[in-house]
Order: sequence, then structure tokens, then C-alpha cells
Amino acid sequence: MAYDAAGFVDFGVAAPNAVAPVRELYRSERLGLLAGGIALGGFAGVAAAIGMGNQGIWTLIFSAAPFLVAALYLTSHMLSDALRRSARGCATAAGMHAAALLAWPLSSMFTPLGELNFFIAPVLALGTLVLFASCWTGSSRTIYRLGAQGAIVALVAAHQGVIVLMAS
Repeated sequence: MAYDAAGFVDFGVAAPNAVAPVRELYRSERLGLLAGGIALGGFAGVAAAIGMGNQGIWTLIFSAAPFLVAALYLTSHMLSDALRRSARGCATAAGMHAAALLAWPLSSMFTPLGELNFFIAPVLALGTLVLFASCWTGSSRTIYRLGAQGAIVALVAAHQGVIVLMAS
């Protein structure tokens, strides 16, 4: 018979198939996860822009398109989660984020590309993510998805922003 050294200590270990209770994240935790994702994406975007150097406009468009499509896909999940929970404010924030993501390439095509004009749509997209993180009280899976979405948006914004600043 084997000796169990921890047999006299009651750790309160549940049965193997028991489900632990899930607690909602606090607002500061939600904003912290989003800020971490934005910081990670911003660092990666700046590193990519410095590493690849100045590129043409078509290269910028084709390199950013898959990332914006991935961000729109995550936004659709965000919107469906908000509508399923009947969280109208969060659904509005998700819709505004989708509109900002769609306005980003359109605004860069139809307005003269200057330093200030370029940053309006990315700042609006990141601002709507902060708004969503502030109002969400549902599952933490959505907040982790929101952090990944913040990383994607910050990556594209930092990459294109550094290229725009280097070109001017």
C-alpha cells in the first residue's frame, strides 16, 4: 500500500467531473486585458513596420486586409453575444466597432492621407472596444476575444501609422 503524504490535509478538491463556478470579471480586469492586448499588438505593429521598412500603398492594403477581416469576424461574435444577452448598449458598441473597422479603409481611400486624418478611424475602433469592455458583464470568453481583437486592431494601426509617419 502506497503512502499518501497529503492524505491528512483537506484541500477541498472537487470531484473530477465537477464544474467550478465562473465569476464575472471586474471592469478593471476587463480593461486590463484589453490594454494588454492593445499594447502587445501595438508593439508587434511597430516592430513589423520598422523591420519591413517603407512599403507601397497596395502592399499596405493587402497586408492589412486579412487582419481587418479577422477583426470583423471577432466583432460578429461580439455582436451575437451581446444580442443573445439582450445587452443593447454592448450591441451598440459592437455595431459602432464594426462601422469603425469598415470606415477605416474607406476613409484612407477617400481622404488625403495625413498624419492626423489617418488616426481618426483606428482611434474610434479602439475607443469602441474600450466602451464594450466597460459595459460587458457576461462571460469572460468574450473579454479574452476582445483582448485578441484589440491586439489585431492595434497591430494594424501601429503598422500603418508608423508607415504613414515615415512617409511624411
